[in-house]
Amino acid sequence: MLLRTGNFLSVSRKWSSSDKLSLEFPISLRTEAISDDRPESASIQAILYGPYLLAGLSSGDWDLKTGTNTSQLDWITAIPPSYNSQLISLQQQSSNETFVLMNSNNTITMEKMPESGTDAALQATFRFVSENLNSSENSFIGKTVMMEPFDLPGLLVVQQGKNQTLAVGDTEGSSMFRVVKGLDGKGTVSLESVSQKGCFLYTGVNYKAGTKIKLSCQSGLKDAAFPQATSFKLSKGLSEYHPISFVANGAKRKFLLMPLLSMRDESYTVYFSRGA
Repeated sequence: MLLRTGNFLSVSRKWSSSDKLSLEFPISLRTEAISDDRPESASIQAILYGPYLLAGLSSGDWDLKTGTNTSQLDWITAIPPSYNSQLISLQQQSSNETFVLMNSNNTITMEKMPESGTDAALQATFRFVSENLNSSENSFIGKTVMMEPFDLPGLLVVQQGKNQTLAVGDTEGSSMFRVVKGLDGKGTVSLESVSQKGCFLYTGVNYKAGTKIKLSCQSGLKDAAFPQATSFKLSKGLSEYHPISFVANGAKRKFLLMPLLSMRDESYTVYFSRGA
């Protein structure tokens, strides 16, 4: 039943203590232009979902790619609740300190554990993307996965060759890893390259913050450090999706959108330049 503005809905019946009344209110995505009549501001808009102002995780980029169709559904996609179960962080101990695998300016490094609600916590969270991944499963062992940075949806952790560092890009062919039981046998996991069997994510030992991860291969020679350097504690992601989360298409990248009220110390933008 739809009511005109200013009218009231009357519900009259004999109520009992066990009765329940459910109200459903329509809520939709929309954009609002910035309050600035200068021509150069004509394309600057905010994105709202019902009463929620959505903020996009970004450190400067704000260019959207919406196409010529004005329907929001064409360039904004809701994130399923099940995706939270696919968020992970990979941790290691080195020199009595805990380090976590992190995307540092599109290079994969090991960094000290960050505080929650920060850019670093976002950059230390990844989503395991897999066609054969059941969201109800608690174990990723044996699964073939790709690693998507939490704050850069659509991009992936990619391999650049044997003994080379890892980067972030959009090349799916070099982004496949197999999650296996940790080579150190201590309840950890190791990530083996699908395209280059026997090659794993490798950190080294007794390293410091900023150490770059590389793809290292087992050789015929016995390397006592190899099992330790390729084994990670698989933990829940340091960040998670808000129940109201979307992905918006950008000119150069995709944006993760969440309600502004859920942000803490992360970098974000609430205004976007909307282009074709």
